[in-house]
Amino acid sequence: MTVVFLVIAIALIFEYINGFHDTANSIATVVGTKVLTPRQAIVLAATTNLLGAFTGIAVAKTISSGLVGAEFVTQGTLVCALFAGIVWNLLTWWLGLPSSSTHALVGGLVGSVLAVGLFLHQEGRLVDKNNKPLASVWKTIIWDAPKDKSSKKLVDPTPATLAALAQDPLYDGTHVVKVGDTKVTVVTYEGRTREVAETKIKDGDRVGVLPKVIIPMVFSPVVGFVGGFFVMGTLFVLFRWARPVMVNRLFGKLQIVSAGYMGWSHGMNDATKTMGIITLALVAATGDGQLAHMPWLQVSPNADPTHLSPIAHAISWLPNWLQFGYMPDPVDTRSPGVPPWVVFVCAITMAAGTAAGGWKIIKTMGHKMVKLQPVNGFAAETTAATVLYITGTLGMPVSTTHAITTSIMGVGCAKRFSALKLGVVERILWAWVLTLPATGGLAFGLVYLLAKAGVLTP
Repeated sequence: MTVVFLVIAIALIFEYINGFHDTANSIATVVGTKVLTPRQAIVLAATTNLLGAFTGIAVAKTISSGLVGAEFVTQGTLVCALFAGIVWNLLTWWLGLPSSSTHALVGGLVGSVLAVGLFLHQEGRLVDKNNKPLASVWKTIIWDAPKDKSSKKLVDPTPATLAALAQDPLYDGTHVVKVGDTKVTVVTYEGRTREVAETKIKDGDRVGVLPKVIIPMVFSPVVGFVGGFFVMGTLFVLFRWARPVMVNRLFGKLQIVSAGYMGWSHGMNDATKTMGIITLALVAATGDGQLAHMPWLQVSPNADPTHLSPIAHAISWLPNWLQFGYMPDPVDTRSPGVPPWVVFVCAITMAAGTAAGGWKIIKTMGHKMVKLQPVNGFAAETTAATVLYITGTLGMPVSTTHAITTSIMGVGCAKRFSALKLGVVERILWAWVLTLPATGGLAFGLVYLLAKAGVLTP
């Protein structure tokens, strides 16, 4: 378990660095337009990042189970993946380049697992989770695979379910009870009980590096650029009659809202990546695909890590009349999920890192790329935050950097194409292109060399 704690510690270091490295993504425009001072903007970003980290863990589930074969993940490979991401983040931060922490982490994870696959292949031990030989090292990565899509909703429990529950009163949380020969999932919360009705669509979703990382990596910058151009163009048309003083005053206030929206969506997307890595570490600790439990870190009083989400716990502290009939979302108790303590620790760490700031990147994005006014900042932040929210909901670990940077570019081009400083844009594009191969190559080399030296045992 000591090695698990080491992985968790390094993962939290990555999360902290990710916080101050990507702070610029959520506050650069509001600082560049002088709507808020850097200190005020950092406080806003830290607060909204914290809230965002608690409100969605779809990206965490993708990282923990949708990109690489969990059977090839060890604590050592995770350390090397995180180390590669940390080195790249610090290097690009030092150079003032807004590169992607998301792709740095994904590149490191994929590179580490490929190195494990190559080592096992050379030793003739490359097999899948069913102990069947694998013909290729590339099979260690989930490139593109179908997955059943399920949707759940809470409905009133049937009389049979209520009768089964009456025999054994339940604590707050998600439970599976036996009703006759059928297992039924129910959610109990503050004296209210609902039954979970599930609808499944066979092969209704896709998982893997291609659909969850590569395709969004290509399309999210395009959507950010086009969206920023369109939103800014629409605002030009709507406010062409208004005086500049009035426009600046109005959007100076609205940009505070859009900056908060950006910070929230950033937390929802970025903080959850490290939750996925820590969950992978807990799964790898058992060696059987199950989740390692640390009871003294559990939010819930029982062994079920999906007992109640941190949000549900926070709301449960409120008086009933302030809960407005709230019920927690139904949780799939058959999935390891992300333990509440992991969500809490990662959210706090991201917020702390955000509070540390990142002035070098703020300067590049808020001042060097294009000169921004409050209306430009509002358009860029609203566009980027919407891209992050949609992709985060779909479990796609999209780059916050790509979304906001291309949105700023689109906004700048809506003014005039000459407003963009192409030299700065070129440097940023090179950082994007190099992120996946650089972190993947560094992690691959580390894992392979350590495995050959006998330090790391795949």
